[in-house]
Amino acid sequence: MAYQLTSLGISVLALLRERPMHGYEMFQTLVRRHADHIVKVRPGSLYHAVDRLTEEKLIRRAATTRAGNRPERAVYEITDAGVEALGERVRDLVAMPANEFPQFVAALAAIDTLDPDAAATAVDDRVGALEARAAEIMALRDAGITPATGSLVAFDYVLATMRAELSWLREFADSLRTGSRDEVSR
Repeated sequence: MAYQLTSLGISVLALLRERPMHGYEMFQTLVRRHADHIVKVRPGSLYHAVDRLTEEKLIRRAATTRAGNRPERAVYEITDAGVEALGERVRDLVAMPANEFPQFVAALAAIDTLDPDAAATAVDDRVGALEARAAEIMALRDAGITPATGSLVAFDYVLATMRAELSWLREFADSLRTGSRDEVSR
């Protein structure tokens, strides 16, 4: 089976299309751009992705640098194969919906295991958490903290899906309280 780019791999390749970087700089850039709202970014997983992308010849070590007493750092650049793989994967992900099996949907499938009050309270808690997350993303977007155009588009999409989810969740919580759940699914 051919290697399939992960979300973090896509993020790394997109960064390296901008310019060569070392791993820590990639991590700092992703965090500074608040990409952690779009993809799970951890130093360990980032370095693992860099190693895998190197193995797949999608990126290569361009140089090794050292500043003062700091350890040597490998600077990576994207290869032609990496540019091609990035374009293909992004095109495929945008064009073809995938069943991603979110945990929340699995929980909804089993919500009948909760009594209606507990279910409504849990939904209310989710609404509160999503409202806080949406406010944070809107503040970042509105402050222009994410300079990359793609990040702004991704933030706008995340906000739009959160708004739709919030609308559905509020209606669902009300239906749990009134016992009219069948009306929500229509």
